[in-house]
Amino acid sequence: MARRTELRGICHDMLLAFSSRNNDLRGYWALGQLKSWIEDEGEGALIIPLMGEASAKSILQFAEVSCRFVAMLNTLIANYRLLPDWVVDARITIELTASNQVKCSIIVVSDLGRSFEATRTVLARRHDPRWEQRTTRIGVL
Repeated sequence: MARRTELRGICHDMLLAFSSRNNDLRGYWALGQLKSWIEDEGEGALIIPLMGEASAKSILQFAEVSCRFVAMLNTLIANYRLLPDWVVDARITIELTASNQVKCSIIVVSDLGRSFEATRTVLARRHDPRWEQRTTRIGVL
């Protein structure tokens, strides 16, 4: 029998995938590109909504990442045999914590108002194609 506490596992699974070096955006590490955008815009954080109309209005250049994690959330909800109505809000937050660190969080809110969160601090440099190798998986993902 499915339980809402399994949303904690979903947060954890999604966070590992999001912060992974295999999370590519146009052939380069997505987190490095997100960090560069945050710094360029002078923001302290970036929030990527995963539910409702807000997810469709995500920043255009990161729509690919947003769509990938919306699909992952829906797949995990189905795989855990949870009811889709049990999730009313979900978002990914990336915050700058130091010059070479970002804090990534995934928050999922249940229909009962309980919040489930997974957080991880990751070493990440600014995206710079001169120093980064492009993935060979570019056409595969």
